[in-house]
Amino acid sequence: MPRYIDPFIDFGFKYIFGREESKPLLMDFLNELLREEPGFVPIVKIDFLDKEKIRSGRKTRGVIYDIHCECSNGRRFTVEMQNQPQPYFFDRIIYYAAKGIVDQGMAGKDWKYSYLPVYCISFMKFVMEGYENRFRIEAALCDLETREPFSDKLRFIFLQTPVFGKTYPEECNTAFERWMYNIINLSEMDTVAFMDQNSVFKSLDSMASYAMLSEQDRRAYDADVKAYRDLRGQIEYAETKGKEKGRVEGRAEGRAEEKAEIIKELWQQGMGLDFIAGVAKITVNKVKEILNID
Repeated sequence: MPRYIDPFIDFGFKYIFGREESKPLLMDFLNELLREEPGFVPIVKIDFLDKEKIRSGRKTRGVIYDIHCECSNGRRFTVEMQNQPQPYFFDRIIYYAAKGIVDQGMAGKDWKYSYLPVYCISFMKFVMEGYENRFRIEAALCDLETREPFSDKLRFIFLQTPVFGKTYPEECNTAFERWMYNIINLSEMDTVAFMDQNSVFKSLDSMASYAMLSEQDRRAYDADVKAYRDLRGQIEYAETKGKEKGRVEGRAEGRAEEKAEIIKELWQQGMGLDFIAGVAKITVNKVKEILNID
């Protein structure tokens, strides 16, 4: 096993960012992520809300949970963290954000719609079609004519890690870039980078250590790793068998047919379009074509 757990595995992401012990790490990361926001004020307090939503089972895999943040000026907002792709990814994130607002509603005629803003932050280990060259995609409610902010109640930040663009530690110039470098490369590292520059990365070094997991946590993490590898293995097997079939039959369709069968099987198991496309290394539109769906 590698020295550190993988933050892009469901259990790994929740273990590193979603526990009481994780709050200093999460607060530092969010502050660096939002530092360039207009009127930025540091987050000084984080609470995990009691309505935590952990999706389980193949049809709803992914880590989605609410984080209540309070800034030094008293401003509060809720963050929805999302790690794994789902069918109709952008649409689902908008739904989660809307639900984060609706869940704040209070019964009774005296409620004045005084709900907190909701931020949705998504770590994406895949690239959305049409956004192939953008690492950070940001969206908010704005006036279509002036492009000025219309409301601060909804905010979306998508981080497409395959196009991060920083291959070596010395290429990272900001604290946020250093955070992303560590998150993206953590499962393949021998030592967490930048520990001499920020003590928070020393905490990450111990927090993400595979050797420090309890026996129960280790079993849970290993099960998640196996599930992901099984999916990847199915696709690679299809590609290999397809090549062999293509050579025997003298035509290229062999490989495509084998891959198409695995794609259909993954879809039947409830895997999302973006996830299937990422694992199969084809576009979402191509996946839809194979599945014969709109």
